[in-house]
Amino acid sequence: MGGPPSAGPARTFMVVLGDSVAEGQDDPDPAGGWLGWAGRLARHLGVPGDELLNASDPGAKVDDVARDQLPAVRKLSPRLVVLGCGMNDALRGYDPAVAAACLDELFGWAVERGAVALAIPVPRPPLLDLAPMSQFRKTRTVQRIHDFNAELARASADFGMPFPTRESVAKVADPVMWSADGIHLNPRGHAYVAEVIADIARSLLGERAI
Repeated sequence: MGGPPSAGPARTFMVVLGDSVAEGQDDPDPAGGWLGWAGRLARHLGVPGDELLNASDPGAKVDDVARDQLPAVRKLSPRLVVLGCGMNDALRGYDPAVAAACLDELFGWAVERGAVALAIPVPRPPLLDLAPMSQFRKTRTVQRIHDFNAELARASADFGMPFPTRESVAKVADPVMWSADGIHLNPRGHAYVAEVIADIARSLLGERAI
C-alpha cells in the first residue's frame, strides 16, 4: 500500500487506518503486497478483498491518520473501522492534547457513519531491548505507550466502543511474534493479532460479516 487511496471500493465493509504495522509490513501476501493482521482479520470475518480498504501509511502518527487518511475514507459508510497506530507516537513523541483531539475525530467519524470502531492497543516492541538506547529514553517510551493506550481506552469508552486491553493480546509480547527489526510483527504476530481482534469484532457485529 503506497499511502491513502483517493477513493474506496463501491461497497466497503471494513476500513483500516494506521501505520506500517496496520499496513501489514513484514507479512507478505502471496497475491502481492502485504497481508498483515488487517487482511487476516478480513479473512476471519469473511470480508471479500474488494470490501476492505486499508488506508494505512508507514510512519504515520495519530495526527497523520486524522489529517491524511481520514479524508480518503470520510464519505464511506463501513460497518467496521479498525485503528492501528501509536507506535510512532510513542517512539517519536506526541502532544497529548492533539492526540486526544485526533482520536475523538476518528472515533466520532466512525460512530457517525454507523460503524463499529476498534483500536489496537500499542504493544511494547522488542526494539526497546535491541537498539542502543539510554535507560531514560526507554523508560520515557514505555510511559508514552502506557499513556497512548490510556487515551485509546478513553476515546473508545467515550464513543461507546470496547478497547482490547494489552492483556487481551498478551502473547504479542513474545519476541517470536516480531520481525528481526524489533518494531514490526512477523506473519505469526499478525496472525495472532487478527485472531484476537476477530473474536471481538464478531461479538460487536453480531453476525457473520457477509
